[in-house]
Amino acid sequence: MSWSRRDVIKSGAAGLALFAGGALLSACGWKPLYGKTSTTPSGGGTVDAHLAAIQVKAPFWDRDAAPFGLESVASKAKFDARTSQILHNALRDGLNPYGQPSAPTYTLAIKLRETVTRTLTADGGDNKREDLNLKASYLLSDAKGNELLKDQTRAIVAYTLLQDPYQDLVARNDARDRVARQLAEMIKLRLSSYFATHG
Repeated sequence: MSWSRRDVIKSGAAGLALFAGGALLSACGWKPLYGKTSTTPSGGGTVDAHLAAIQVKAPFWDRDAAPFGLESVASKAKFDARTSQILHNALRDGLNPYGQPSAPTYTLAIKLRETVTRTLTADGGDNKREDLNLKASYLLSDAKGNELLKDQTRAIVAYTLLQDPYQDLVARNDARDRVARQLAEMIKLRLSSYFATHG
């Protein structure tokens, strides 16, 4: 395989553009959010070190009494520990893959609220589309109990119901799993942003 002059010039130009882009980003003060070079403004460690010092409390759950409509058997349930467990574990693993800190510097408390909205029903009424909306209100506190960050975020996942009890249950559980993991990533990003600017 031979290289033409044009290919050599294109490769050289691409390499020069990458080098120049990196130099420009470092000149403007850009730095990665995670990793060893992600020092905080106060110089008190990296963003990762602050995240690893957070103890995640088990989320408090607040759910509609009849989230899937009156005809649903699940309308009797008022607590779904699985969703809060998925969120708790995803956050804990995302913030500190080595486990909860033995002497936490920060505490993260979370309150969850789930709502389900029917968005579409097919002509025959066999297929239904629903949106699962999971909202997390969270509070980051220091070891003395002082509020550092109070915020909320939400994620929405859509799924289809086929009027088959087993498949519908699997679809709902899969939607809960996906939305909880999305929320965990969003909360981690917000906490990282906080520590990058205030840490």
